[in-house]
Amino acid sequence: MRKTVSLWLVTLLSLGIGSIAITGERTTDQNGTAYGPDALTGKVTIVDFAASWCKPCWKALPHLQQYADRHPEVRVLVVSEDDSRKGRDRLVKKLGLRVPVIWDANHVWAEKFQPPGMPTTFVLDAQGKVVHQQVGFDEKKWAKTRKVLAELSESTSP
Repeated sequence: MRKTVSLWLVTLLSLGIGSIAITGERTTDQNGTAYGPDALTGKVTIVDFAASWCKPCWKALPHLQQYADRHPEVRVLVVSEDDSRKGRDRLVKKLGLRVPVIWDANHVWAEKFQPPGMPTTFVLDAQGKVVHQQVGFDEKKWAKTRKVLAELSESTSP
């Protein structure tokens, strides 16, 4: 298993995927909790870029919430690229999201991660390095992302 994860890391890093540094600006989620650079280290983290106008996002987000409910050891953070907080709040309310959903008002998070489309899901290791990227959403892609998360959890277990 460790060999598989190592191969994935080497492959992804060669594609330009690596450490993400969000500097300075902190932004708040729907509950007023502030998130900044420290939100990306210390434990395996999923960062998902979504928007209220993105139909596939509406399908992906319930899966992320369900994953977060079942795997509290993994941090899940949704970054709303909506034009206003109202869009973010609509997603949260209509889907009953309890995971943190931040509004990227100044597009700081998007500039750092460079998501190629919506939704885009990034998996970061505990050091804040991107080890997987999922663009779009369907069951097959989500299964692959869950497999990467399982392998990552396995490789970081004592």
